[in-house]
Amino acid sequence: MIHAAHASGEVIRKAGKSTAVLQVFAVILLALLAWVYSDISKRYAELQDGIKENALWSVYQLERESRRFEEELTRMILTLDTSDAVVEKLSLRYDILYSRMVMLDQARFEYYFSTDTTVQTYLQTIRSVIFANAPLFDAIAANSNPDMQGLELLLDDVTQMTKSSEQLLNYSNNALSIARAENRTILSELARASMLLTVLIIVCVVFLIYTLRRQLKNVREAGLSLEAMARRINDAYHAAEAGNRAKSQFMATIGHEIRTPLNAILGMVELLKLKTLPDHVVPNIKTIQRSGEALLDIINEILDFSKIEHGKLELEYRTVNLVTLIDNTIEMMRGRATDGGNTLLVDMPVHLPAPNIMTDPTRLRQIVLNLLGNAVKFTSNGSVTLVVKERETSDGLRLRIEVRDTGIGIDTDGMARLFQPFSQVDASISRKYGGTGLGLTICKQIVAAMNGEMGVDSILGQGSTFWLEVPVEYAMASGPATSEAFETLQPSLPRLDILVVEDNLVNQQVAMQFLKHLGQNVTLAENGAIAVEVAASQHFDMIFMDMQMPVMDGIEATQMIRSGTGQCANALIYAMTANASDQDRERCLQSGMDGFQLKPIKLQQLHELISQSQSKIAIADKVESDDMSPRAQELIAVIGRPAFDGLVLSFFDDAVLLLDDTCAALKRADHIGMDACLHTLKGAAANLGFDSIAHKSQALRGAWNDISELNALSDMIDESRKHFVR
Repeated sequence: MIHAAHASGEVIRKAGKSTAVLQVFAVILLALLAWVYSDISKRYAELQDGIKENALWSVYQLERESRRFEEELTRMILTLDTSDAVVEKLSLRYDILYSRMVMLDQARFEYYFSTDTTVQTYLQTIRSVIFANAPLFDAIAANSNPDMQGLELLLDDVTQMTKSSEQLLNYSNNALSIARAENRTILSELARASMLLTVLIIVCVVFLIYTLRRQLKNVREAGLSLEAMARRINDAYHAAEAGNRAKSQFMATIGHEIRTPLNAILGMVELLKLKTLPDHVVPNIKTIQRSGEALLDIINEILDFSKIEHGKLELEYRTVNLVTLIDNTIEMMRGRATDGGNTLLVDMPVHLPAPNIMTDPTRLRQIVLNLLGNAVKFTSNGSVTLVVKERETSDGLRLRIEVRDTGIGIDTDGMARLFQPFSQVDASISRKYGGTGLGLTICKQIVAAMNGEMGVDSILGQGSTFWLEVPVEYAMASGPATSEAFETLQPSLPRLDILVVEDNLVNQQVAMQFLKHLGQNVTLAENGAIAVEVAASQHFDMIFMDMQMPVMDGIEATQMIRSGTGQCANALIYAMTANASDQDRERCLQSGMDGFQLKPIKLQQLHELISQSQSKIAIADKVESDDMSPRAQELIAVIGRPAFDGLVLSFFDDAVLLLDDTCAALKRADHIGMDACLHTLKGAAANLGFDSIAHKSQALRGAWNDISELNALSDMIDESRKHFVR
């Protein structure tokens, strides 16, 4: 294969040299053709600049009309006949003469003799007589009472004009005869030049055809060789792709198989922690939980790294309260730090320049948790400090986060191996402390995707400082940061009828006990077929659907429930599965599911999910027809209540994003961007019948610097959300 590639490459290189020669030849040929074309064009322009037949015809008509006008004027003066018919005939003769002069000007007759003073003199004499007497004939046309004395004076001028027109005609005719003789000479020269050009083109084309034929033959042979090589490479590529798919499938299968029992382990541990246990049992339960969570972290790291390898790392930017995110992240790590005898500290200004920012909170929390986890892991009886700063730069607002520890530190050689996949500073570290060596690699890739930087400063034996700096945008708070808050479980939730579709017996028990602890009515279905049958005859507010099940999987079951006419056609359906890939998530959403929950699921997550879902379920009951605008009632009559409720929820989600974009535009003094956001918000609100929001948005389109009015609009949207989504 290498020899064939070398031979084909040599042929192609020779063809390239020949092609370069042909290109030079083509350039020379084009230059020659351009010169010939320029010469022909110049001669053609000379032909065009000669006196035209239509221009000469216009001169002839002008001379003839001058004589007729002179004859008519002379007859009137001699006969003293001023009857209406005679006057009208004279006026008609003048109008025709006037139009002939105008036509001669439009024919650009004077342009052809721009350097001939004789023609200029004749034309000036004729033009002055015709145009100067226009007022006289306008007066005659108005009252039909000619001034004989004025006409007698006009006759002398007309006689001179007629003489000038006759002389102009003779002069032009002679010039045309001379021009015709010259044109015949030019045409002969053009004919000879065209013949030579044709012969040259034929010779060049024959040469090019011969040369290209040789080139095509050589290139065809090289192409056949490369085609055979490409087939072999393609076969090798497909084999590698099959191996890659097999690896991905293996990863997905392993992830699913590990997550399924892991869901049972962590679920049962969480249920045990809800009970009163003997003191000597509590540490064992915590050990099981930490081990399960560590195993889950490893699975997540491997799956994240696989996404990064395939270029599928996606960021989801939204408004986040930085203080809340940092506080929640610290609380998640505080127990682990305490177990190692470490003190966990936070160094963050009381008043940040931008407490609310636009970023991906999930990925940002993932980075901070990883850095804190490493700092706690490699520090014993010391301190770990999380430093958070914001600073303004010429490129905008930047967020800097540092994690400082007093742990074992890293030497120079060790820092060179950081941020490499499956790499530890020291081989012994992986045995002593555990870990895949993927965490920092993933963090580095996420920071790079955020257009930021990440690095480390460390001294062996004295600790390390891992830092990252990413650009962020200002954002306006649009309500409580519920997505970032880990609220304490409330003792009561609305009691819902929930169907759990799960084939694994242990996972069935975990889900049932979690939901019963939250005060829900639970029904179990062992597979998708049973779920479809039960959902057709019973009402359920929510359905938790596993993906992989015997008899019928969750995707097919969801599609059948959605397409049926049973009581659960519009129920909320959430995937609760161990399948963690983006393709699985997309398949679930496309099948008609409302959300995607990855196993193992925690009690807190179920609480939040039920609480949020209850808001969606309650829309139809909380919004009465008397409270709706005519536009909302009209929409419900056309598309139905469920579809309208979905539009309302989408509107409030979009309104938050639009307000954030409006605030960002205001910070940048981008009036055009701010106006566009407010225009979009106004249109969406008016379309759903939120007239007060629409009017407020319209009023703000001219208030470029009034931040208080923007806050008022935000409060108005929050109040509407509370009214419609309870």
